[in-house]
Amino acid sequence: MSGVISVGGLATGLDTNSIISQLVAIEQKPVDLLKQQSSDVQTTRDTVGQVSKGVLALRDAASALGFADQVLVRQAASSNENVLTATAGTGAQRGTTAVTVTQLARGSIAGATIGLASADALVASSQGRFSFQVGGGDVQSVDVDGSTTLQDLATKINNLGAGVSASAINLGTTASPDWRLQIATTTTGASSTITVVQDDTNLGLQTTQAGQNAAFTVAGFSGTFQRESNTVGDVLPGVTFQLQELGSSTITVTDDAAAITAKVKALADAFNNLVGYVNGQSTIVTNQDKSVTVGPLANDSAVQRTIDRLHAALSAPYAAATGKYVNLSSIGFSTYVATGPDDPNKGTITFDAAKFQAALADDPNAVAAVLAGDGVTTGIANQVSALATQVTSVGGSLVSDDASLGDRLKSLADQIDQGQQRVDAFQARIQEQFNALETLVAQFKTQGDFLTSAFAKKG
Repeated sequence: MSGVISVGGLATGLDTNSIISQLVAIEQKPVDLLKQQSSDVQTTRDTVGQVSKGVLALRDAASALGFADQVLVRQAASSNENVLTATAGTGAQRGTTAVTVTQLARGSIAGATIGLASADALVASSQGRFSFQVGGGDVQSVDVDGSTTLQDLATKINNLGAGVSASAINLGTTASPDWRLQIATTTTGASSTITVVQDDTNLGLQTTQAGQNAAFTVAGFSGTFQRESNTVGDVLPGVTFQLQELGSSTITVTDDAAAITAKVKALADAFNNLVGYVNGQSTIVTNQDKSVTVGPLANDSAVQRTIDRLHAALSAPYAAATGKYVNLSSIGFSTYVATGPDDPNKGTITFDAAKFQAALADDPNAVAAVLAGDGVTTGIANQVSALATQVTSVGGSLVSDDASLGDRLKSLADQIDQGQQRVDAFQARIQEQFNALETLVAQFKTQGDFLTSAFAKKG
């Protein structure tokens, strides 16, 4: 303690520092026990936080199966990918559709009709302007003068941000150069045609290619479709196709069994990761020295109740089922059979991908309904997602558990502060008492030495 001088038994010959340390250590033990309790509670609280993260991961996996079109992921294939390629997204429907491409969309190009000797050659003899327009857009202009080079002009046009790309291109050879300015639109379609409005250069700039729409026919529709882009995503619901060249191709949309299986397996994996973590943090182990090591979640009933509720939701039947696919068990899920109470996989579920894919091939809509419901009755994935959201929201079991542990930590912190104050006061008190003892003994010794000296002189 500051302000207290320890004499260390110089007068008494006692090891007072050691005595004081041992006495203080005895007083410190209850405080140390409280600190250990606080550490254990903090560990439990941190572990509950990890459980919450696991529950949220399960929620996300379940939410990804919340609607039938999220379950029934579709894939699109083209019979002739040289003509077009196709991809399927949300809303794509199974079936085949023939598409015939009669014209591809293209951008517009304007180019110089007069060549120059280099990219650094001058493009104008006096002050002037070069102006152009893309479709019905604003007229875009750059100034030129007797010092403007071909490359300067290209750079100025690009700096306009007008939806075109300008380049200085050598149409000739190194020995016989023929440098020209080329301006190309960055978009396609008839509305992207470049019009030269004013040309005060010596390049003779003209529109050499007008913009053009894509044109194609689709089986089942009369007439010809026109689009300004070769990427078409608004004709077949949920399907986007990219036109490549003229010709015909058939787009086929089917269920993507591999992608669907992966999404459903992710649900099982998320649950198993959660249960595996809780199992690992709930162990009670008797050590060789007969001491017992208790996992931070071994006595946390809120976490165990949460796991039980989630397992029950996964095991529940689909209320609106009318056929043979009535629950997760009927489409490939089952509860893992534990080998004993210490099996780290106890409480997990197994997923049989082959059984699931067989059910999917047999009746995909029924399988989707078990997971995502029918729009009226919720499916198993909906219920799991809702429960996971509930327990991790304000008032939910895991949030309440965290709050309770937080209150416990605050209470322990107060007890530790009070206990430490008592220990510090005790240490100061006995230090002063031992100092007083040393002082008294020293005084007695001084008096004794004086008397001994006096008697010796008389003798």
